[in-house]
Amino acid sequence: MMIKRIQSFEEYEDFIHRLSHHPLYSDPHFTHNKNNLYNAVKKNDEYAFAVLDHDRIEGLFVWLILPGEQFIEMLIGFTENTAAFSEMLLYMEKNYPGFQMDFVFNPRNPVIRRQLEIKGAKFETEQQKMLQMKALPDISTECIELLSERWEDQYCRLHRKETYWTAERILTAQDRFRVLLAIRDGSVQGYLDVTRCHAENEIYDLFVKPEASRQGYGLAMLVKAVELNKPHQMMVLVDVDAEEEIQLYTEAGFEILEGYNSVLASYRIR
Repeated sequence: MMIKRIQSFEEYEDFIHRLSHHPLYSDPHFTHNKNNLYNAVKKNDEYAFAVLDHDRIEGLFVWLILPGEQFIEMLIGFTENTAAFSEMLLYMEKNYPGFQMDFVFNPRNPVIRRQLEIKGAKFETEQQKMLQMKALPDISTECIELLSERWEDQYCRLHRKETYWTAERILTAQDRFRVLLAIRDGSVQGYLDVTRCHAENEIYDLFVKPEASRQGYGLAMLVKAVELNKPHQMMVLVDVDAEEEIQLYTEAGFEILEGYNSVLASYRIR
């Protein structure tokens, strides 16, 4: 098989259409937003590749590649051919030794899952998409504030460290993110990181201190975030077995969407 970097998807439209409508081989990023595929050729840090077998398309992939951070993410993975995905992985491993590789893919795709299992990848819990579709509850949001310089130190200390979008990265991307804080007696009790620059914005992280849980801070931040986000839409990815989280988002008017489930897997190239 041959790996070919491409600048257009025009000749592969039949392949894209067929796999994007297949329950096993659809891609959650494409289902969420087709521009995750089509806009890739316009971006400096995203690269599109076709895997060909005698000019027959067997795989189509988009990768986010950040050399300075030694990080790669598969943004789009269309394939039903084991050899094609294996060849694509070998290409990436040869060209990017030592890089961390992340994959967000359809959990029902047996080709991608099996090859990542062979690589010894670590798999996170399957996630489902929830979309804000119903009326907001009538609750007070007086304790919720937007992030300002006054709260930056507390926000950074409280923020999860085991994530790509750390507090420090969020602070350098405030044109992309909105941060809401729950404040009580001059202390940050929780935070919510959500994108702000899309027609459908995504919640990346919602956290409340354990000692401040069950006091309504999470719901208050969600309500305020949705109000500030209008007239745009808001979504979130939630672990399928996270009953308390699902209940919280349901209270804030979010509903589960069928057919959008995804799973994250990762490994480091040796």
